[in-house]
Amino acid sequence: MLKDFFFGLKKSAFMNKFAPAETRDGAFFYFKDKLEKAIKGNDDVQFNKIIAVLLDRFSVSVQNSIKDAEEKNTIKDFIISLGDRSIEPVKSYIAKSHIVAHPIEILFELMDKDSVLTFLNDMLTTDDTLFDDPVVEKRIEVLKHFAGETNSSVLSKAGVYLNDSDDRLVIASIRFVRDYVFADNDPDMDKIQEVMLNKFIDEETSMRIKIELLNVFMEQNWKVQNNKKKIEEILPEGYFINAQGYIRVINSAVKARED
Repeated sequence: MLKDFFFGLKKSAFMNKFAPAETRDGAFFYFKDKLEKAIKGNDDVQFNKIIAVLLDRFSVSVQNSIKDAEEKNTIKDFIISLGDRSIEPVKSYIAKSHIVAHPIEILFELMDKDSVLTFLNDMLTTDDTLFDDPVVEKRIEVLKHFAGETNSSVLSKAGVYLNDSDDRLVIASIRFVRDYVFADNDPDMDKIQEVMLNKFIDEETSMRIKIELLNVFMEQNWKVQNNKKKIEEILPEGYFINAQGYIRVINSAVKARED
């Protein structure tokens, strides 16, 4: 019982962003020692418990950004140094937490890229979000790691996110499509184009979102094949559809791909 109380005190000190750096450092070495003993005793329960505490440190930031980065890098390097044994508790943490940037970085160091992306795809749920829902930040962070990838499952989920109430997730989804690598004659391409055009035409879509959508059509070099007249009527200033059906920008530094 006393051990649990002391453990809790050390955890509070470790997570206290207002405490002196020495206090957090001392707590880290306490948990490091506990973790090494858990490894020697083959105590998986204690090992997983302490890994979760260490990962929690990534959810707070101290005022001294340099010291904050140093502390987090120390924790990151230590967990990576533990090898494959850290994989399952890190995955478990990512599954339960919404602040996952650093844990995902750790996972990429411990596993091959394809395995991590498969796991992250499973973490992308598509249920509706509430206002300021923390799961939105998790989805945005996960989507970043699929930039430039070809993954029809994630593409389908991004199509759902296009209608989310949180503009941050909508924009992250649009940018995911912007960087998506479509195969030749990919049927998913026609489907997502239609979804994005409908989003653009929607009167409730903000101008910021509309511009993000237009950028996808320019980056992917997609033709506007339907509703051309209606789209032209709501294009923001400086944008136009050329004779070949491609969206372009007047006097833009953006270099259009060859038609």
